[in-house]
This record gives sequence, structure tokens and C-alpha cells, in this order.
Amino acid sequence: MTYSLGWTRPIRWAGLAAILALPLAARGAGPAKLAAGARFDLRADAAVGTIDGGRVVQGTGTIDRPNWLKGREQAAAYSVNFPISRLGWRELAVRFTPEGTGNVSVTLMGPWEQASPGVLYREEAFWDGLNVDGATLEGGGFEPPSAASAWQSGGGSIIRKAADAPALEGSHLARTWHNATLTANLAVRAGTPVTVLVHARAVTPEGFREMKRIAGHDTPAHRAALKFRRGANLGNGLEVAPSQDWGVKYTAEDIRHIKAEGFDHIRIPIGWHHYTGPAPSYTLRPEIFRKVDFFVNEAAREKLNVLINIHHFDDFTTDPKGQAARFLAIWEQVAAHYAKAPDGLAFELLNEPKDAATTEVINPIFAKAVRAIRKTNPHRTIVYGPGKWNGIEELPALMLPDDDRNLIATVHCYDPFRFTHQGASWTGNGPDSKVVGIVFPGPPRTPLEPDSSLDLSRGFRDWLHAYNTEPAGSNPCGPEVMDLAVTRIKEWSDYYGRPVYLGEFGAYTRADPASRANYYGLFRRRLEAANIGWALWDWHAGFNYWDPKANAPEPGMHDALFGGAKAGR
Repeated sequence: MTYSLGWTRPIRWAGLAAILALPLAARGAGPAKLAAGARFDLRADAAVGTIDGGRVVQGTGTIDRPNWLKGREQAAAYSVNFPISRLGWRELAVRFTPEGTGNVSVTLMGPWEQASPGVLYREEAFWDGLNVDGATLEGGGFEPPSAASAWQSGGGSIIRKAADAPALEGSHLARTWHNATLTANLAVRAGTPVTVLVHARAVTPEGFREMKRIAGHDTPAHRAALKFRRGANLGNGLEVAPSQDWGVKYTAEDIRHIKAEGFDHIRIPIGWHHYTGPAPSYTLRPEIFRKVDFFVNEAAREKLNVLINIHHFDDFTTDPKGQAARFLAIWEQVAAHYAKAPDGLAFELLNEPKDAATTEVINPIFAKAVRAIRKTNPHRTIVYGPGKWNGIEELPALMLPDDDRNLIATVHCYDPFRFTHQGASWTGNGPDSKVVGIVFPGPPRTPLEPDSSLDLSRGFRDWLHAYNTEPAGSNPCGPEVMDLAVTRIKEWSDYYGRPVYLGEFGAYTRADPASRANYYGLFRRRLEAANIGWALWDWHAGFNYWDPKANAPEPGMHDALFGGAKAGR
């Protein structure tokens, strides 16, 4: 793969008209796609040498060393990525410290994502309101005449008078994508920390079909959402292949405890795909219906609502088009089986689409599944969400059928991930995953010093430095990450008139009990203030609400999620 760092000729205002008149294909454009993220790169010149201590100090994003560079070149650079939306401006601030005095280039671009081998999607971003503290940058508002001399264009990027979107400030903004960049230089001083604040939003691609907006909050979906306010996931249970045992068992007693604690629903992850017969019918074996029926019936006895899904369908997420017939056949059978179930039973099409199951790929497949379900369940509530593991940043690309008003969107959030998944060996983060003792919220009273024998990644070391030193308002392990998540969910929900459900959030039990209670309590209050229903991960499968040995809630969990008011049976 190749990466453009924007070392190209300067753009002049006299040439803007000519650039704007060029067809997109003439600028080396790939197929257009709505950008879910923006990117900018930082690179020091020889006089500066290296830049270090890179960390995000405001907003949600990542700052990493460019892995396509080596040795000292890598130590002189950072690549920054953060989620953006077409619905409004997103801001991000990063901080770094230069070794020497000289220039650090900042190159505005877009995400690297292949449409086909060697061909990148043209995912464009608008930029405005770049501000720098600790260094000098001209033209950060992209206003003439200073911006003309400050920014260099690579591949046809442009600075233009705002038309497609309102400028954040002034009357001009910039427009870039991965292969059409803008670069300017920051004049930095040795040892002086530099903070770069940027604002970006996604460009709406030509021909983009926007999902229909729905006015009001009294649709069937909004009324159904009131039944799914506080839930618990029965994780690591029925989604497991019948040939495996993950050591987690659920019983009718669990359902009774869930009700008694104050929850109003359960979410049941199910591996239906483990029980399908051969094509073309993909007939489900009766045993999986017996297993699911047990929990659906027990929940009905306790007056708990139920959400059932397809979970860990990796064959589908690897090859969604090739597995679409099997996916649809599963839902046709499940829908027929539960056609006469109470309204409190809802269907969730697929847990955490990922890999090849991008939002754009699954949108039409999910629309077909909705139509298939509606043949036997015309009034059933259906839940589904975007790709990238039901990522909040993917919501703008999600397309729910315009004519169906009993659909609820779902997302998941485990931020701050280094806290919620500390000690979790399955994350694939190597030595980083062995670090425990991270408290919430940060900073800790005593700085956390991991075992020196652990070969921690540079990104984790930078995160730990910020965690140990940043105040609560900007700490990467603080409530600000929750505020950002909730704000983005609510922005999309309010704009499109569709309710959103947080189907998973949680903290692994390697975190200390007080920190876990803080995390759940602070997140829960923010979700409920924004009128967002939720289900915690999980009941007792490693992210425990319930301690099976003590036959009681984990310390602090009940008060965190129910404010001390225990609901009656």
C-alpha cells in the first residue's frame, strides 16, 4: 500500500476555478463513499528530529506511529484518525512535544479504505477551525489571503468558499480525501508541547440517498423502545456452538433474579447458524428452538421483555453476499416460529457486523430480512445496527427502510476500552492486555506503573502517560468518552426520528469493584438522561452484574444501575 503525505505543489487562489471545474475522475478519484472518519498526519523535518508524547487530549480518536515508516522516520511522525459525521462538525485535539526547533507538517486527508485491490474509496472530509497552541500556523481558518500561501495541495484538494456545507467560522473551508491532501507547516520550538485542534465533517457524496427523516417520537418503534430500557445480556450461552462449552450456564433462577433486580428485558445471543441444515432450505434443527423457547417462556412468566439475535455468525461477516441466503432462511424460520409471540419479543438481525459485512454491504441484505420477517410478523419490533461491530461512528451510513416505522437502531460501546477490557487476554493486544489496575475515572491517585518486563506498545505507553497525568475533564479514562458517545447517538436519533438502543456496554471483572460501579453508574445516568435504552454485557459471563457464587449482585452494581431502588417482582 502507498500513503500520500502531501509533499506537493502549493495551491493558488487563481487556480481554484480550474480545479473545481475538473471532473472527479480527472483528480484520480475512486468510487465515492460517505466518510465515517477523517485523518491527518504529522511529520517533523530534520531540524526537529523526533516528536514524542503524542496523545488525544480532546474528543475521540487515535494517534499512532505510521507503521509504513521505519526507525527514526517513524519516530518523527504520527497519524491521527477520528470519527466524523455529515450531520455536524467533529472536533479533536492532539498534543505532542518536538525534540528540536523547526517545522512539523500537518497533512489533512481522509481514511484509507480499498474499494477493490489498489483502488481506494473517495471518502471526503470538510475541514475548518484549525487552531494551534505552542506553535505557529497560518491559515487555520482557510480564509484568504493567508490560507493561499500557507497550504499546499496534493492530488486536487481544495480550499473553497463554503457552499456544500456551512463553514464552522468565516466563509471558507477545505475539502480533502486520502489521495487529495492539504499540507501546512507548524513552526515548533524544542521541548515546547504543541496542541493541534481540528474540526471536520463528512462530505455528502454525489448521489447519496439519505434515509427518510421521521417527525415526532410516537412511532411504533418509539413505543416499543420503552419496553427495552434496562437489560442484561445472557452472554456466552446460546451463541456457543453445541460442540463447545464456555463454562457459562443460565437457569430459570437467573431469569427470576434479573426481574427482581429491576431489569425490564433480557437480550439473548444465539448461534442459530450452528444448527442449520444444508442448502437451499437451511432447515434449523428443533433443538435450538427448544433451548431458546425455554428462556423466552421463563421471561414471559416474569413479565420480562426479550430480544433475540444472531450472534457470532462469522461465516456471514466474512462473506455476507455468499451467506445471504442462509441468513435470510434463518430469519424466515425464526420469524415463523415466533409469529404469535407477545409484542415484548423483538428480533435483532445480527450482532456486531464486521469485516466484509460493512454497513454499505449489509444495508440491502438487512432490508430483505425485514421484508421476509414482515410476511409473518407485520407488527414485530426489529432491531439492527451498522458495521464495524455496531460502531457508533458508523450510524450515518446505516439505512433503515423508509416505509417501516417499527425499527430500532442499535450500537455498542465499550469506551474507554483500555479500562473496560483490562486483563482480557482475547483482545489480541498482546502485553498491553496484561496491564490491570486501571481505575475509573482517571487520573489515579498514584500513577500506574506496569511491570517493566512487559513489552508494551508505544500507543499504550502514551495512553498510560495521559491517564496518569491528565485532569479528569480531559483524561482518556474519564466520563468525557461517555458524553461523546451519547451525544453522537442522540444527534443521529433526533435527526432521523429513529430510536437507538445500546445493546452492549460493560467492564470486565479484572477492574476493581469501585471503578466498575463508577463506570456503570456514570454511563447509565447519561444514557437515561438522553432517553437511550441499554443492556449491559453481561449477567455472569466475565463482565458480571451477578456473582453466581455469592448468589448476589457484584459489589456496587445494583446501586450503580438502579440508584439503590430495588424493583419489586
